[in-house]
Amino acid sequence: MNIVRYIKPRHIVLELGAADKRSALSSLLGILADADVVPREKTPELLQALIEREIQTSTGVGHGVALPHVKTDAVDEIQIAFGRSLEGLDFEALDGNPAHFFFLVLAPLRKACEYLKVLSQISVLMKDKDKRRSLLRAKTPEDIFKILDDTV
Repeated sequence: MNIVRYIKPRHIVLELGAADKRSALSSLLGILADADVVPREKTPELLQALIEREIQTSTGVGHGVALPHVKTDAVDEIQIAFGRSLEGLDFEALDGNPAHFFFLVLAPLRKACEYLKVLSQISVLMKDKDKRRSLLRAKTPEDIFKILDDTV
């Protein structure tokens, strides 16, 4: 499975510029709303669902990666937004390190199996130290898109 099926260059931001977890989640949702793949009127409800998910267990998975995710009826297909923070942001990661790479995954309720595969694929992809270095050096959303395309 290739995650670029669910992400477009317009879903990628080079510098998230968020000061905290809540603003990072809000910014990532804004990316998908601006791309018209999430109804803007659903973003407050989605933000609340993501925050509640974070209260249960942080989605800061380590290696500088945060993987906030939620199943929702607000989307018909899996959608991914990617944000990068060169400075890093405390996302309460398991390893205690700041997050630099943020993958927001929204999935329709009826696609639970596909949703789990996407989360797994992102985790596998981001364990690659060279890929993470390349993502830090990327200059454009298109560069990031190519790096995330694991068929290249």
